[in-house]
Formats: sequence, C-alpha cells, structure tokens
Amino acid sequence: MNVASLALVCLAAMSFAPVQEKPKEPPSTLAQNRVLEQLQGAWKLRKIDHKGLIAAGRLETGYMVVSGSHMALEIHIGYAQDNGDVGEPLFQTGVYAAEVDKELNLVLKTLIGSQSDRRYRAVAEQPGRERRYKSELVGATLTLRRDDGAQFIFDRQADRLQVYDFYGRKLPQEKADGAGAEPKKP
Repeated sequence: MNVASLALVCLAAMSFAPVQEKPKEPPSTLAQNRVLEQLQGAWKLRKIDHKGLIAAGRLETGYMVVSGSHMALEIHIGYAQDNGDVGEPLFQTGVYAAEVDKELNLVLKTLIGSQSDRRYRAVAEQPGRERRYKSELVGATLTLRRDDGAQFIFDRQADRLQVYDFYGRKLPQEKADGAGAEPKKP
C-alpha cells in the first residue's frame, strides 16, 4: 500500500468517527436572569466599607452602568490633606462581562481595565480577571459584597426620558394611554 492510499483510508476512517461536541452550559435559571435584569441602568457610589481603607479624611466617588450582560465601573478614592489637596489616589476602572452564577453571585470578568497599585501608579488589569460579589438590592440601593468583607453601596440614578433625537429634533411624547404621538414631518 502506498502513502497516498494510506492517507485516503485514514481520511475515510476519520469521517466516520463520532463528532465530539462541546458540552453545553446549563441554561440560566429565571432567578439568575432576574438578578442581572434588576441591575440594569446607572448607579452612583454612596459608600465603601472596607477594613483596609482608613475612613478618616477619605473621599470616594464612583459610577457603575449595567447594560445587558456588560458593566462599566469607575471608582476613585483619595484622602483630604491639610492643604486642601487630595493625596494617595486609588482607583479602579474598567468594562466587564457580567453574569450571575448558580449561587446568585454577580461574577465580573475584566474585558479591559486598570487600577492603581500600592505606589499609586496606574497598572493595566489582566483581561479575564474574575471578581465575585454577593448582591443585595433593596429599593433603589444596591450593596455589592466581596468575600473579604468589602462592601460597595450604590444608589440607582433616575433615568430621564430622552426628549431630543440625535439631530436635535424634539421626540414625540407618549400620551397618558401609552400610545406615542405621531412624529411631525420636517
């Protein structure tokens, strides 16, 4: 048997081999979908509770936007100095893929991000880095808790209805019965 014939026999044999399918991930539960659905929108950081951060003179601000299965987050922390400046700046910023696991923890995987290191310099975050939070939503207040005890408390930002389109034209307003008004022709 020559090499060409052997190769043909091998290819024919491989074509009858069973196809290995990638195992499918179990479908999300209704509860998992509900958690992510409730987080949709814009959030403003109210407070951070963390044993590793000194509370005296600490200034903190941050925003989080959840859209679909993605989250953008930016948090800045600094300490007020006697001369009025802010020293020791810490920050975390990034865009994350967001999902809810079977235990209803919020799981964030870094797509792109950076944070400050111990010398207050910006360092890029490794894509795919994973963070887990237990989330508790009460009214318009969201608390994210890490296993190390850190808590991040956010307040939901009220959405304003869009009044103008991209070109600056006033959009038709909805009537009380929920039906939209017919747009005027320019």
